[in-house]
Amino acid sequence: MSSFVDTCFKLSEGHDFVVFTFHSIIWGTLLHLMNRSDPIKLQQQEQQNNNNKKSKSNPHTYKLKPFEILFLGIMVTVTLINIVLRFVKGVPIWLLQPCHVLSALLIYIISNKKSDSNIFYLYFYNLWMPLVGVLAVPDDSWFYYSWEPMVFYLHHYTMLIIPFYYMLFNHRFHAHFKSSTSLPIEHYGNIRLSSLKNRLRLFIQVFTIGMLYHSLVLGYGGILLNEDLNSMKCRFAGGEMFGIYWREFLTIGGWILGWLVAVLPDTLIHYFLYSKNTSTTTTTTTTTTTKKNSILSILSDGFNFIQSRINLEIKKNN
Repeated sequence: MSSFVDTCFKLSEGHDFVVFTFHSIIWGTLLHLMNRSDPIKLQQQEQQNNNNKKSKSNPHTYKLKPFEILFLGIMVTVTLINIVLRFVKGVPIWLLQPCHVLSALLIYIISNKKSDSNIFYLYFYNLWMPLVGVLAVPDDSWFYYSWEPMVFYLHHYTMLIIPFYYMLFNHRFHAHFKSSTSLPIEHYGNIRLSSLKNRLRLFIQVFTIGMLYHSLVLGYGGILLNEDLNSMKCRFAGGEMFGIYWREFLTIGGWILGWLVAVLPDTLIHYFLYSKNTSTTTTTTTTTTTKKNSILSILSDGFNFIQSRINLEIKKNN
């Protein structure tokens, strides 16, 4: 990797240090302001306290579904292979690349039966990172063995598929979909998912965390170790048109991809599933109420008829 860093287009370490420091200050300030002014933070804490009480009084153990076990097996296998390969190639620092970090997070989310929607969305709203890995065709020089490309694509496509499995079929992290596969709401109900406005705010917060990771870990790490981590030090092939601002372009591109691969599908899925279930529930309730009212009306009419007949007979006898 060092030979590539020596020959690639890059800027001075002093310039990079200033850029990464400026980026870190901007993203850190934004995250601090959003957390400080978060209008639903207190509500969420109160909700979590109530949920914990309910969970203790009515404990529920989640059991992994067959597809979850399959996905978990794939992710553990490709992650172990990648770890071994990085050490064999003498570049263990590459394990700091976003896709490897997100892989570890995804394995934790699936395997930990107490995982909630907060940590799921920390992964889901960063889904643009493995998408970049798929769209940016890897260089053949990255691979030592003929089977490595298969592992690479299996790894990244699995990372892209898993969140949509949870959203469309499993609903493990979406109690508000009110499906038969959802866990009880008290175990992971999340007020941040209750409206489109709250979900957009959550996306901005998660995206900001991802940008901080790029500047603080990948940026400074590249300077200290003379390595190019996720194009933070070296300009990517084809990025000549962006001059010295290729990193800013990657930020804008990541934002757009984040909307396309996460925010837009999330919004559509929420609209159709949440609205459909809510509509179904409302219709069922209305129908049930109407039936009850009809039965009560019939019973009342019958009772009034019997009472009138009794009164008429009493008058005749008198």
